[in-house]
Amino acid sequence: MKRLIILIFPLLLCTCENEVIEMLPPYVFFVNDIDYHVMDADDPAAATFLIRGSVSAQGYIEEVRIGDRTIGRDSIGDETRFMLEHEVDIKGKAPFEVPFSCLDREGNTDSKVFRFLSSVPIETYQVTMGAQNNSNYGFFFSFKDRKVYSLTEFVDSKREEQGFCYGYSMSKNISLLLSPTELVKQVIINSAGTRVASFCGIVAINNETFEKAHFDNITNDAFMRNLNGTEYGTFAFNQMEAGKSYLVKSDDGLRGVIYVQRITPGVAGSVDLIIKLQR
Repeated sequence: MKRLIILIFPLLLCTCENEVIEMLPPYVFFVNDIDYHVMDADDPAAATFLIRGSVSAQGYIEEVRIGDRTIGRDSIGDETRFMLEHEVDIKGKAPFEVPFSCLDREGNTDSKVFRFLSSVPIETYQVTMGAQNNSNYGFFFSFKDRKVYSLTEFVDSKREEQGFCYGYSMSKNISLLLSPTELVKQVIINSAGTRVASFCGIVAINNETFEKAHFDNITNDAFMRNLNGTEYGTFAFNQMEAGKSYLVKSDDGLRGVIYVQRITPGVAGSVDLIIKLQR
């Protein structure tokens, strides 16, 4: 057995020495892997936007192109990574794109486009929702017709609609924004729909604590569409607190922001909400 290993081992070494490992191709990356920005038509201060990211090339970077601008090897040097910071004028502009590309010294290239999109108006709804044992108010808010439905109506005929529910966890004594898919897990009802909604609390924006005044200033869908970085990953349920705001997203990508005005806790309690949704 030892003799066999002695005979095979040199062959393996030769094979490893002769094997050529291909270099990784160039790669263009935007911060948080988000390749768009929604321009806020109602924000007069929004005149520019800074695109940030990086390009990398294991075979060294030959040149980087940003729009009509070219950055060559003489500026980059012998680097395998180059950080991107490109300020763009967006004031009063229609939707447009900025192309990016990276060429390595082996002739390989990668290209991506950063898109600037226009915001559109939103619709605002004020609703009172009851928890699962409250028969006076609806329990499920429909994204389809923007109406509130009772628990019985939801179970009977609304289970395939997209929307969100209001539940109260008796074990934890907390009020919840719930995706219909979470109703069974939270032991609220024995059956649930298949459509998904997800939520997260909005804590801060641009290093400022998110207050009611910020919510009131939302007049189009730019804020909710741009609030999709890694720090605002959404979940199938979220604890509700009065005076707080929450991002909500539907299975089909509809986005909105919910502000909690008042909570009466308990399985027979209720909650007053202001909901701002994309049209």
